[in-house]
Amino acid sequence: MKLVRLAAILGAVLSAALVAPHPASAASAPIPGTPMGLRDVRSTVNAAESTVYWKPVAGATHYRVMVSDGAYTRSYTVQATQPLNAGGTHQVTVATPDKCSRYVITVASRDARGQGTAIAIVEKSLAPTIVIRAKAVRGTDKTKATFTYTAPQWKGYLGGPTGGATPDNTANPKMSFTSTTQLIRVIDGKVIATNTFTGATWTKSRSQSFSGLDPQRAYVLKITNSNKWGSCAAQLGRVLLKAN
Repeated sequence: MKLVRLAAILGAVLSAALVAPHPASAASAPIPGTPMGLRDVRSTVNAAESTVYWKPVAGATHYRVMVSDGAYTRSYTVQATQPLNAGGTHQVTVATPDKCSRYVITVASRDARGQGTAIAIVEKSLAPTIVIRAKAVRGTDKTKATFTYTAPQWKGYLGGPTGGATPDNTANPKMSFTSTTQLIRVIDGKVIATNTFTGATWTKSRSQSFSGLDPQRAYVLKITNSNKWGSCAAQLGRVLLKAN
């Protein structure tokens, strides 16, 4: 009888031990949230670098910062224990060396288990991008044609060809901007005409007209945009005029 009673008592103790509540474990801790206030600034001293800023995230032990131009990715680690700057944010200086590249900068919060949330911004190129809304139309006289196009969506940064960079003031632009065009006959690559436009502002559509063209031949108007940082091969505009 005593043995039966003892077994019952031990069973109750074990059962209580199994169901007793435990303190919250690390596995139940919330995943760190998204780094807020993310921004980046091109260096005014060395345009090959940019400084990235974001607000601290509760629960994060560190942050992963990745900078990608589509071909290469650089990774940086910032500890959450890093002293905040005067603005109350974390910061890290990253490499953005290519004047023609558009960089995607991603900042991810991370806890001790490597879990967290990421957010990204884009750092634009130092040099201007391609023209937009371009077209070519032959006239009633098929030996004549008109090419039209509008300004690049991004004209680049002030500064160059070395040193620091600053954004232009869109309300009062000061950038020296150049657009060079070449009319090229497709069949043999011969340059038929070359024109250059230079100015600090470009808000309206531009047009160029040509005469004396062969109606049976196709032509391409190649448009090269540049500022003091130069131009980019990947940003060349090519407007095709088809053979009649």
